[in-house]
Amino acid sequence: MKIRITLFAILALLMYNCSSSIKVYTTKEKDVDFTSYKTFDFYEIKEEHLMMKEVNRRRLAMAIELELGMKGIKRSINDPDLLVNLYSMINRAENLNADQSSVGYYGAASPYGTAIGISVSPGNNTKYYTKGTVTIDLVDRKQNQLILEGVAKIDAGDGEDADRMINYTVKKVFKDIPDPGKRK
Repeated sequence: MKIRITLFAILALLMYNCSSSIKVYTTKEKDVDFTSYKTFDFYEIKEEHLMMKEVNRRRLAMAIELELGMKGIKRSINDPDLLVNLYSMINRAENLNADQSSVGYYGAASPYGTAIGISVSPGNNTKYYTKGTVTIDLVDRKQNQLILEGVAKIDAGDGEDADRMINYTVKKVFKDIPDPGKRK
């Protein structure tokens, strides 16, 4: 029984260590009344400020538009109440593990003599991972004041689900904005 519990604990720990890690920190102005905001638009999204794949930029913008829409704040390019600013620093790195290489020898006897050879197998254990930070700012356009800032620190494997990570991050950043039914 103890072996099963130990094996389960080890398996759970391995699964936890292999999964992605996202930490989201949000700061907002204390006296902000979100009921006064009905529309938003994006600041110009510059490639040098949002260093991620084009497909992930679109996913992030769509996730923000959907989440704010569920909060009753619709996108409008004509005189929006809020402006959304995005900034990221995403790095794709690789972790090479050279300890996997091995050198050995083998020998064989045949009717024609003895053969000796050397076998070299290189360590080809490369793991890619993504590490970075995404910042989402909400700015009151009329007062030119930052009212909410969300920072997500991401550490994920290469095969992780980008949609899931982006949706989770956006949901956490805007969690303090009340839903339309819960507004005063």
